[in-house]
Amino acid sequence: MSNLAILDVIDILEIVRHTRSTKKKIAILENSKDITYLYDVLKYAYDTITYTYGVTSGSILIYKKNLTIVDRPTNIFTVLDNLNQRKYTGYAALTYCQKFIKNCPSEKELFLGIIDRDLKLGLNIKSLSKIWGDISPVPKYNRCSVFSDKAVRKIAFPAYLQLKCDGTYREAHVHNGSVIFRTRAGEPYKNQFLEDQLADLPNGYYLGELTIGKADEPEANRSIGNGEINSNNPPLNKIHFTMWDYISDEEYVNPGSIPYEMRFQQLLKAYEHHDRQFSLLDIVPTYDVADLNEALALTYHFMDKGLEGAVLKDRHMFFKNGTSNLQLKIKLRVDCEMRITGFTEGTGKREGKVGAINFSNDDGTIKGKCSGFTDSQMNDFTKNQDKYIGKIITVEFNSLSKPEGHDYYALVHPRLLEVREDKNETDSLNKVLRLIDMAKALE
Repeated sequence: MSNLAILDVIDILEIVRHTRSTKKKIAILENSKDITYLYDVLKYAYDTITYTYGVTSGSILIYKKNLTIVDRPTNIFTVLDNLNQRKYTGYAALTYCQKFIKNCPSEKELFLGIIDRDLKLGLNIKSLSKIWGDISPVPKYNRCSVFSDKAVRKIAFPAYLQLKCDGTYREAHVHNGSVIFRTRAGEPYKNQFLEDQLADLPNGYYLGELTIGKADEPEANRSIGNGEINSNNPPLNKIHFTMWDYISDEEYVNPGSIPYEMRFQQLLKAYEHHDRQFSLLDIVPTYDVADLNEALALTYHFMDKGLEGAVLKDRHMFFKNGTSNLQLKIKLRVDCEMRITGFTEGTGKREGKVGAINFSNDDGTIKGKCSGFTDSQMNDFTKNQDKYIGKIITVEFNSLSKPEGHDYYALVHPRLLEVREDKNETDSLNKVLRLIDMAKALE
């Protein structure tokens, strides 16, 4: 491998960093697709399933010892492969990385950016996937089904009832002390406070949600808290990670062999039999329920406290990448996920600014506009319209209607709850209808 080729990649990435427009950033990368090793650099940085390195940039930079390493590392990909294959681990890995930085100082920032999973391009995985579709495999996600009389018949009682955390989903992969957070859409997430507390847990995948404060406190609600979590200056030391599942590395690759009851007990064991106090890690409030009436009574109790609802789980369900009919969401508030398709200019004091968000689901069966955002959000939408078009939003509504002369449905009294950075799918018409039926059944 030519070091000159890597320097070409570094130059391209630097140009992208200093380009403000997202469209122009994508165009630069599109026009640079033939640059040798550009794809490889992005793949090593953002494919967190194929590549895990077991070190962090912080540990590399502060490490003081100097162990004997025979190799004289000068090839960035060889170094990354050796870390991924665990040829070097622990202090030897840190020494190995430091030797590479010393031998190739011009590649230091690129190398550390790959280790940190952040090349600081100002682009998300979805944007990169428009150019290279397989840059980062999307995390496996076990979705809940919507509660209904028919669906609940498949649940074997006694079952678990858990608080439905009103937060933003994250997957945390722990591997030999290294922690990688990813959103549902595959975006990397950094929070050193949480990473420090997770680092000593057993290897595997920890699934849960982020909230400001504990998830069972009403002030941790999504519409407020998630805005802070996804802001440019989030209160990292106040963000809690509430976990509800543990998946071993083997089970993540080949799911379907370990029932939920056993996985949950493994999670409890890892959490409770640990020497450290966890100030920001929580286990989701979980109750044994003997029948549906007990499950609904507890759900009403959650909602009386101002919380979102509950999830009913069959103890015997297996983890799967997709929707499980053995875990059911129970909640009264009706909201759904739509995609931003554009903006409508406001009137009066909002003239010249965004007055409403245009949205649609991906199959075009539901369309509409919503407001309900603050002046701060309005200014942000107005200045960064290109950034937000295509993003998923959560919209709260009362019911569905069919506008006369149109072949699509509209949400009645839609109101923006939040922009969802952790999702990349919209809800189908059938799912929205099921959500409405569930809400009516519980009223």
